[in-house]
Amino acid sequence: MKKFLIILSSVLLITASNSCRESELELFPPSQDDIQDINSEEKLQAFLNGGYLTMASVSAYGADAMAFGDVLSDNLYVTSAKAYVLTSNMNYSALNNDTGGLYRTMYDAIMNCNTVINNTQVADNPNVTRMKAEAKILRGFAYFTLLNYFSPAPTSGVNQEFGVPLVLGDYDASIQPARATVAEVYAQIISDLNDGVASADDQSTSASPKVFLTKTAARLILTRVYLTRRAAGDAQLALDHANYIINNSPSIYQPITKAEYVNYWMGTSDDFSENHPETIWELDLNPSSNLVTGVGANLALPTLYNRISGDRRALLFTKDFYDSFPHTDLATLPNGTPQSTSPDVRRGDTKTSAPALPAGLLSTLTLPLTDNPPGAWTNKYPRLSSTGNFNRNIKIFRFSEALLNRIEALHLVGQSATALAELNAFAVSRGGSTYTGTNLLNDILTEKSKEFYGEGQRFLDLKRHNLPLIKNSNCSLNCNVPANDKLFVMPISQSAINYNPNLKQYPGY
Repeated sequence: MKKFLIILSSVLLITASNSCRESELELFPPSQDDIQDINSEEKLQAFLNGGYLTMASVSAYGADAMAFGDVLSDNLYVTSAKAYVLTSNMNYSALNNDTGGLYRTMYDAIMNCNTVINNTQVADNPNVTRMKAEAKILRGFAYFTLLNYFSPAPTSGVNQEFGVPLVLGDYDASIQPARATVAEVYAQIISDLNDGVASADDQSTSASPKVFLTKTAARLILTRVYLTRRAAGDAQLALDHANYIINNSPSIYQPITKAEYVNYWMGTSDDFSENHPETIWELDLNPSSNLVTGVGANLALPTLYNRISGDRRALLFTKDFYDSFPHTDLATLPNGTPQSTSPDVRRGDTKTSAPALPAGLLSTLTLPLTDNPPGAWTNKYPRLSSTGNFNRNIKIFRFSEALLNRIEALHLVGQSATALAELNAFAVSRGGSTYTGTNLLNDILTEKSKEFYGEGQRFLDLKRHNLPLIKNSNCSLNCNVPANDKLFVMPISQSAINYNPNLKQYPGY
């Protein structure tokens, strides 16, 4: 049964039972509670839940933050003018952009986390320690998201004074913080996540344990952070955390098998897809939370990615990406529908009429007639599940990432032979093609692109390794962007700069 996690208004208050995470949470007006006096565990949990809910909004990981990493990549294109056109064309500016909501929403989440972390009215006990640890993990992830989009890569060597504002105190509408340096923000992120590793639960006791952050989630985020910062010793730290996840995490975290893979993503049963051992953290979507997050027919990952989502569907993966999976093309049907079969479970077979091949995670059915060449939809985000439309939880962190981040870390610390062997073993476990290792970093990032398409990682992989963005098809503007170009950093909206004169725009905008 789905857990109704987080219901909130702009001040993000919710009632909760004494167990904090076991029962459904009810929406009520802020006037019924004194938000200035957070003197109980229930109120503290309410603000933490508010942070979770904010991260699940359509301006954050409920849609935008998950989509941007693919929309900006070389593997996806926008087929209509209904979503992310400015982002896809990299034609954004301070006055016109799709990312202003992401910037604001990350700081909304940070505000909720700060309220929990800084609270001194509720006496310390194991439950309070757990809440503060989760808030620190969430805050660290929010700051990491902000750096990924609004600051240069830490290894780029350019404009390192343009981090993002560090706000660690309680809510204060009068403050006008300047940007911290990239290094300063990374130091805070790592501090928060290390506190999470030290004090969060090993696993949640909730009926829906994967919608709460744990030590394992903190460790996985740290592997991302260290692989991105790449200061001296960071690759080894990434390897250490990945190894810990793989070898020592609680049994509720386990890698997914090839046989489960398709059903994990596109099966209709929430009971199977949600709280799966493969998932380390997922966003809790349900009819009540969707009223607050905005997830629904107008904006949601199924609305954007899925071929049966109606006239708002807009995001397709390129034909080159679709064809990069091992496959055998079959005879085209009389109606012009191509048929293809693939042993790689992440692509699968093209579903046709008769004879019907199993539905794959990438689909070439009902493609837009105007696309040249036509691409492929993904079925990773089903619109309808066993609890209704737009209620399937969104998977943010998966066990498979620990395996692939370990491989990347192995390569970076000089154990390339082991990295290549494990990379090929991972690819074979999905039915994919093996690699020669001639350009091992490219091989690793290619395999990551196949595993995590639609999960917001490809653009960030290119950026953190200071690689150019090259779009070979379905592109009319900014199709070949050199590494470290200003376009790898999103502009901050002019409205935010007008409000805060100490907030400087990224150079070039």
